[in-house]
Amino acid sequence: MRGRARAPRNKRVRLFFVLCVLPFFALLPYLRAVNNPNELVRVFTTMALVDDGRLAVDEQVATYGWVNDMAHVPSKFDGGKVHYFMVKTPLSTYLGVPVYFVYGKVQALFGHHHPVEASTADAKNDWLRRTTWVLRLFTVQLPCFLFLIFFERYLRTFVPDVVLRLATVTAAGLGTNYLAYSQIYASHTLYACTAFLCFAITERAMRKSPRDARGRKVTHAFAVGFLAGACVAFEYHALFVAVVLSVFGILIFRRPVQILALVLGGLIPAAIVAHFQWRAYGDPLKPGHQVLETASFAAAHQKGLFGVQLPDPAALKALSMDIGFGFFSMSPFMWFALGALPCMLLLARGTPLLRRSQRVAALVMSLVLVAMFGVAAGIVEWRGGWTVGPRYLAGAPPTAAFASALVLQALARRGPGWRAMVRGIAGGLAVAGVVCIGLVGLVYDTLPEALPRPLTQFALPAAYLGFVPHHVGEWFGWMSTTPWYLVCASMFAAVGVAVLLRDREGRRAYAFRLGCLVLAATAGILPAFTRPEDNTPVLALHPSVAGLAAAWEPAGRDRITLEREDAERYGPRRPCVSYRVGDLDRIAGRTADALKDDSRAKAIREDRCTRDPYLAVMESLNAYLTALDARSRSRR
Repeated sequence: MRGRARAPRNKRVRLFFVLCVLPFFALLPYLRAVNNPNELVRVFTTMALVDDGRLAVDEQVATYGWVNDMAHVPSKFDGGKVHYFMVKTPLSTYLGVPVYFVYGKVQALFGHHHPVEASTADAKNDWLRRTTWVLRLFTVQLPCFLFLIFFERYLRTFVPDVVLRLATVTAAGLGTNYLAYSQIYASHTLYACTAFLCFAITERAMRKSPRDARGRKVTHAFAVGFLAGACVAFEYHALFVAVVLSVFGILIFRRPVQILALVLGGLIPAAIVAHFQWRAYGDPLKPGHQVLETASFAAAHQKGLFGVQLPDPAALKALSMDIGFGFFSMSPFMWFALGALPCMLLLARGTPLLRRSQRVAALVMSLVLVAMFGVAAGIVEWRGGWTVGPRYLAGAPPTAAFASALVLQALARRGPGWRAMVRGIAGGLAVAGVVCIGLVGLVYDTLPEALPRPLTQFALPAAYLGFVPHHVGEWFGWMSTTPWYLVCASMFAAVGVAVLLRDREGRRAYAFRLGCLVLAATAGILPAFTRPEDNTPVLALHPSVAGLAAAWEPAGRDRITLEREDAERYGPRRPCVSYRVGDLDRIAGRTADALKDDSRAKAIREDRCTRDPYLAVMESLNAYLTALDARSRSRR
């Protein structure tokens, strides 16, 4: 009977991951006009290593233009000549070298070659966009997707409830900025995967050989040391997390030969970072942030430990709870992680070995989260610039989701009523995270700090207006926006499979669970629809992202452009089309353009034309929020 019950559940797990393929692999959020330094400086360096055999990116800067996050320093290996170097940890960039090498060879077979400074702007942009996509796909997206498969399998020991397990994977992979940063050629999500893998190998070794350290493999100790060091080789600010994971590893792999293997493993990524800093900045112990070309940034990183000071309480509060980018506010499923340690001390269940593993896991995960949040709140530039969610906490989703799953599983074991309620709440909060930040990541992967409500002032209006990113359909001549909506549907279908899965429940229990799900999802999503602090309207594009719409890629397929072409084609014969263009311009926040559109429709009054339904909802919601604000002020 157990085999029969497990088979359909495993089929649904496989279906969940099949549906997740499109959100992870089918889109290319890319805007050349943004000139994303976090990504492009890595792309430039990978190109330089393959095309020029050096770390300096002078040729790439000359070809594609200047980008931030670079140092402009004299090189002691080139007679003191001044060169551009990236100011990033090198490991993710080095991982892209074989990918770009193969890509260049394949392109050469079809007669396509790297552009030079004299090439046309279109040739440069096309090569840079395609290169960025290939580096993203094989260096970041594929490993991050495979990690989620591993994460689900690892959770089975601690979370036998398949509903809670899939809700946890959904919350981590689709309901945080993990999805957005999996689509950037950067190191944030690679750090997240590496840190959790380091913990998982150590914990599994402890569980498989609980009493005798001699049963723990030296190769596993080496892997733990390498992964702990790799965290820092991916992100400088991972140093304190690496210390926590290294101490945990030494406590488990405590025999001298194991400790030696762990240390040797850690020295490899440390040597990679030191060698890069030596070749780029002339000092193996000096991170490039202190020699940034932008003087204000360089000065900021002179403070504390390379720009990291004691945590700022105001920064910690904003990073955790700000509606527009806070970790817990945008991914409310993760609130449970805060109770992991006390919950495991009081409610851990199972065999003595499993209870011990649960408590150790809760302790280590809590310490890792404390290190992540403490460092993020202590970074001088803690906001992180243009981001989706808190960029310096992009390493936290797997850790926080795992800690939350421990709590949820412990509560679900208290009885059938508890299980139905916990399943519903977990599923609802996972849905809230997917809506509040996962959907944003599907539209674009980095947004300005001034944007207070990414969902309602960017993602929803952009999706309605057709400002959606490049997609794989373009390779085959399918240039419309339809594939993006199919990808979006696939993501929410995966969410439905995860949180609506009915597993050994009666009708009443399932109905109760659905009620809890709806309530939890509503509570998690509602803050995104509140009035922003700057009193700008919701469900319309915020002024800070109006420039993104103007420079959108690919251009010319959004609804405003297509409807305006119809208005110009038909002219006075179809005046309602001009009013419809005006409605779309209002959603885009272009009030002046909307008035011009309305003025072109002189043959008929506006009330004789059908209004755009989205605009009607937008105006009604904003009127309601205005009335609420007025009522609250009158009560004061």
